[in-house]
Amino acid sequence: MSKSEFDNVLAKIPYGVSVVTLGRGGAKVENGLTVSWMSQVSFNPPMLMVAVDKLHYSVDLLRSTKNFCVNLLGEGQATLAGRFAKQAMTGDDKLADVAQRPAESGAAILTEAVAYFDCEVGSIVEAGDHFVVLGRIEDAAVLNERAPLTSASGLRYRPR
Repeated sequence: MSKSEFDNVLAKIPYGVSVVTLGRGGAKVENGLTVSWMSQVSFNPPMLMVAVDKLHYSVDLLRSTKNFCVNLLGEGQATLAGRFAKQAMTGDDKLADVAQRPAESGAAILTEAVAYFDCEVGSIVEAGDHFVVLGRIEDAAVLNERAPLTSASGLRYRPR
């Protein structure tokens, strides 16, 4: 199977699109990044995982801040997803002019997201060209009833 055939098969898997934000206990939010590989992994304790490219600046922030907030995006928020898909070191403040409030962890809750999960980093595991970050959910809420934004709508962010 060729790489393009394999990529085409993978493109058929629908994923929710989220923005992960990071902060330091009430300090200015350090960064945010778009992810589509996020999933619940445990009911007890409540946990989820996000996959972050090894080359992403946020990996070091996750190790140092020990917390993150997953903001599930909704239909019509593809532009917002694109804003956070940029590499962190562009000099742009990705959170400028984005409606937000601080989560308990200090990471940003994007107030126009569908829902959020405020998490404490449990562990970070190497997985090929990504790290899988396991987070214990400390707080979560539905913010509105809009349908979620998914990769099935043709949204793809692949930095490589």
